[in-house]
Amino acid sequence: MNVLLYLRRLDLYSGAGQLVRMQATGLLKAGAKVRIRCQRGAVQFFIGTGLPVRPVSKAGARALNKARDHIIVDNGMQLSRANVSFVHSLVTEASVYLQRDDLDREIEREAAYFGDLSVDTTIVANSNLVKKALVEHFGLNAQRIVVHYPGFQSKKFASKRVAELRQRAREALQIDADTPVVGFITSGDFHLRGLDLFLASANRIAAARPEVHFLVVGSRRLPAWAATHPLIASGRLAYRPKNRRPELWMAALDIFLYAARFEAFGMVISEAQALGIPVVTSRRVGAAECLPREYARWLLDVPDSAELAAKTLALLGDKQACQSLARAGLKSVRDFDQQHYMDATVATILAQNRRLK
Repeated sequence: MNVLLYLRRLDLYSGAGQLVRMQATGLLKAGAKVRIRCQRGAVQFFIGTGLPVRPVSKAGARALNKARDHIIVDNGMQLSRANVSFVHSLVTEASVYLQRDDLDREIEREAAYFGDLSVDTTIVANSNLVKKALVEHFGLNAQRIVVHYPGFQSKKFASKRVAELRQRAREALQIDADTPVVGFITSGDFHLRGLDLFLASANRIAAARPEVHFLVVGSRRLPAWAATHPLIASGRLAYRPKNRRPELWMAALDIFLYAARFEAFGMVISEAQALGIPVVTSRRVGAAECLPREYARWLLDVPDSAELAAKTLALLGDKQACQSLARAGLKSVRDFDQQHYMDATVATILAQNRRLK
């Protein structure tokens, strides 16, 4: 069985790039012949994974629609004749929560894609949040949309490594072992992921608890407006660029405060749970659907900086609640690792084989 996986830009730093890797690995283990195509990132992806990937031009990408005797899997919402279309992000829904005028082209592109998409294509959303948005924005039949939650890398984010990682991270940050640390880690857009909301929350937390430190990890550099923040100047907020060791910095935290305005999924939520770190976030993050019931009283409906700060301060003052959330998260997150994701997505992809006959 031949399977063709496509994503315009392959990047192992990104969530989508990691998921393509998981799809390919699972398919190969299932005995499928896999071809991976992209417009950018082929060389680095091959060096990092050893998987069979080749670059194609923009025209070459469009030609993939005509690939015969292959199950075509689109991970970038570009192949309108794909057998399976994975939706990893949705700008049309994100734009509802952003005051930006530079998203119109992408919104138009998404509308055109779903308007042209074959009625036979199976659509895979990464959360019920996204599934609901696809139905509302594009009038898609909910029955053709399945939800597969992305899987985190369980070996990389293993709870047995926390003590060692925490010590190394805190030594690098020059933060004492007993100092409370609240963090924000993302591989995505700082504005969409709510860096400004995090910093507004941090101001409130810092005013109430002067001993608390903060950590921000993401992007190549902080925006100019954030780089001059008083908490940085005071030495209470540390910053590290996006890198290949997010587990190191995540382990340094006592609480992961994720203030995203919208995120289709948000694998960082699962990664934090896997390391036994309590999470404060809202239902605008798809991964919030995967939080155990113990989070009911801590989960916000919308990412409000004052409420996020209040929840974080409450957890900082309640060791028993933190331990309860950590235990519950460690137990429930086992159902959302890479193996579960591979099993589910491979089954969906290989089920398309009957359409080729």
